[in-house]
Amino acid sequence: MKLPSIPLIVALAPAILLVAGGCTKTDKDNAAAVVQDIKVTATDTWDSIKDFTFEKHDEFKASIDRMSKKLDNNVAELRAQAPAVAASDRDEALKEYDAARADLKARLTDLGNATADTWADAKVKVADAWQRMQAAYAKATK
Repeated sequence: MKLPSIPLIVALAPAILLVAGGCTKTDKDNAAAVVQDIKVTATDTWDSIKDFTFEKHDEFKASIDRMSKKLDNNVAELRAQAPAVAASDRDEALKEYDAARADLKARLTDLGNATADTWADAKVKVADAWQRMQAAYAKATK
């Protein structure tokens, strides 16, 4: 069994203390929901989902959706606080990001229509689109 990482333990500690203390049932339910959200977010990495089989296609798609939404939120913040310096470079990188995001969205649609026979190919296309999106994001944040 793989032990949880230190950052995960640190993130979960307040919720665990809340649950363990003298809390009401509602407090415990809310804390349990927070713990579950943290667990899901902590496991949303490409390495954690890259080997998912067709049987886990719903989980794979949900993870990719959460991961891409996180990047979208980061890009929205970047657009809001974007400095005037090197604006043309940043704007070009953000255009690349938008194109990569649109491509990922199309690949996710294809993935949603995949069968057990076409799963591997659809997943490779999602992986390529995800990598392009991450590269464009990295370029935009430099």
